[in-house]
Amino acid sequence: MTRAVDRPTGSVGAWAKAPDFADDPHRRAEIASATDRDRAHYLRDGLREIECRACHACVMVKKISEFQTSVQWSGEARAQCSELTRVRDSGGNPAMTPTCSRLSASIDHGVIEGIIPPHQ
Repeated sequence: MTRAVDRPTGSVGAWAKAPDFADDPHRRAEIASATDRDRAHYLRDGLREIECRACHACVMVKKISEFQTSVQWSGEARAQCSELTRVRDSGGNPAMTPTCSRLSASIDHGVIEGIIPPHQ
């Protein structure tokens, strides 16, 4: 059973997994700065635009390792992807689709062509 934890005055919400350091502004600022650096590193830095060779949807891609690829979809790209549209039109949930096979092939081609660095 989960129970609420007492929080310092001025904190948001009644429960959290981590302290909010409301009583230590310096520590709070350090954490915010580190979070911003992590967000930039994982969500923006090193991303390259790739266009699907089948439906021409454009996504941002970064190869993190040989087996891990980060793909950032825009709303426009999700709407344009023919494979996700097919899932949506058949009553499925595109969010539950692990990947678009045509986009994956375009990403692999981008790695082979040197558009996407193989590891960052």
